[in-house]
Amino acid sequence: MKIPGLTRDAVNACLLHRIPFALFALPGRDDFRFQASPVGKSGRSEAFADPEADCFFINFFDNDEPYTAGVPFTMDEEALLNYCDGEIAPQPSAEIRPRISPTFRVSYHDAFARIIPRLKVEGGKVVLSRHRTILTYKSPVDVAEEFFSLTDTTFRYLAYTPETGLWIGSTPELLLESDSLSREVRTMALAGTRQADDDTPWDDKNIYEQAIVTDFIAETLKKEGLDVSIDDISERKFINIKHLCTEITARGADDIPALLSELSPTPAVAGHPRETALEEISRYETHRRNCYGGYVGVRIGGDYHAYVNLRCCFMASVLYKGGGREWLCNLYAGGGIVAASREEDEWNETGAKTEALATILLGKDGGKGIEGSAVNSSTVRFNDTPIPF
Repeated sequence: MKIPGLTRDAVNACLLHRIPFALFALPGRDDFRFQASPVGKSGRSEAFADPEADCFFINFFDNDEPYTAGVPFTMDEEALLNYCDGEIAPQPSAEIRPRISPTFRVSYHDAFARIIPRLKVEGGKVVLSRHRTILTYKSPVDVAEEFFSLTDTTFRYLAYTPETGLWIGSTPELLLESDSLSREVRTMALAGTRQADDDTPWDDKNIYEQAIVTDFIAETLKKEGLDVSIDDISERKFINIKHLCTEITARGADDIPALLSELSPTPAVAGHPRETALEEISRYETHRRNCYGGYVGVRIGGDYHAYVNLRCCFMASVLYKGGGREWLCNLYAGGGIVAASREEDEWNETGAKTEALATILLGKDGGKGIEGSAVNSSTVRFNDTPIPF
């Protein structure tokens, strides 16, 4: 699907002037919606400042920020471009940046080796993640157009706030969808991973991972006093891979933001027991996850559509060897580590999860980007002065 020229112009104007914006499409839709909102005097780009207004939201994996970043729906493409034609107040730059170095294989090995002994004694699960670093010559809107065209079954978005920086994602995992009239919510347990063309029976390791997530979500909703229904297990495909999926519905929900905070992060992206897993993630991973594994979505007409932020990357404008504008990208993926896990399988799984987006960033022939030792602190400089497209 093509992104219209007017929308392209609006996205690029936001990137140039650092104006918070969101370009997104809900699952099953092939049309994209653009909204933007300049920051106010507070310097914040806050999703839920107005408790009833439509907005885009995105939070951090740690789920410990004083407010949820996002974009109130105040400007469409034409309004944004008219705003940019006038005298624009200085916009704050992003507070965080992607890492120049990737997660090295030896670092992943060290973390895996430290986690496995405890799991063999105590059981449970820890989601160990890594990130790839790719420098691409493609613009974010070109990357979005190509990435979003791969599937319409996901929540797809390209968004910027000064709190989070620029993120792009196409996530298959629903965290919570609400209906304000019926007070019903829908969610899913999505865990277990293998190649999309693998039709053999799922192994015990993946089934165990899936059960952990299902039980956690159901028990969390029950503790909040909701009436919970759990569907039979099924499969959910995402381009080159597929997962086990259990859809869950519940009735009696009132405070949706509170439910989101209780559910996130689920064992699908953190582990179980959650506090133990989070402590080990903090101790052994060599990168901060930022918004990977947090939640992202929209509130429209009082109804929430929230998704776990997967198949995503964090982007920032850089100068490569002093040249023109390029984009440094961190692509994140994780795998559930249990006592029966094999390190090589888990490492390869994270590669499979990032491969679709990596191929777009690098180009099918590898001529649109760079990955590897050529991308380092001596060749890459973050671009603090925006360059017009």
